[in-house]
Amino acid sequence: MRIDAQECRKLQNVPLFRGIKAEEFGSLFDCAGAIKKSYKKGEFIFLNGSMTDSIGIVLTGRAQIITEDIFGNRAIINDLGPQGVFGESFVCGGSFALTVSVRAALGSEVLFLPFARIMRICRNACGFHNTLIKNMVEMMARKNLQLMEKLEVTTKHSLREKILTYLSQLARQQDSVTVTSPLGRVDLADFLGADRSALTRELNRMRDVGLIAFDKNTYTLMDVNFS
Repeated sequence: MRIDAQECRKLQNVPLFRGIKAEEFGSLFDCAGAIKKSYKKGEFIFLNGSMTDSIGIVLTGRAQIITEDIFGNRAIINDLGPQGVFGESFVCGGSFALTVSVRAALGSEVLFLPFARIMRICRNACGFHNTLIKNMVEMMARKNLQLMEKLEVTTKHSLREKILTYLSQLARQQDSVTVTSPLGRVDLADFLGADRSALTRELNRMRDVGLIAFDKNTYTLMDVNFS
């Protein structure tokens, strides 16, 4: 698989490829059998119940990991922008049917890498394999921390607590009391496990009592001494 110099520079920011030299990417993708695919907005990348042996890396656009129950209720587990990685939890432990779906939230390009081929030392003794294995372990640890953050939000009892916890996490990540959420109102409601109308009402109440200010996807936590 051929990639240009600009794509190489972007890929070096992907946690899985940290420490890989730009000139090594061509050999890495040939060795790993990498495939790049494009998806339209709303198109499914992985479907619940299907099998996969590859991890996916978002090159452009956004991908959302979602669950949906038999009644059609949808929840967003994670929202991934460029450089986001998905699928590793299923392929790491063996061959498991997916219990989530992955959908393109925008027109997106995704790079697929067969897990078995990037996690074993090949007969060519490519130097980057050791780096990939180390990075994968570290990446899985970070994903566990992200899951803990998600649980911190969803286990709150009230919708107000969920909103404040979510915005506080964004504030830490963005180092500011004014934050931009990657989720629109509909997707944020799904992420918080709330009805959209209920979310809108609660946001308005929080603004009225001076807890937050907001304009579309930009929120400001009021009276917070953030440092």
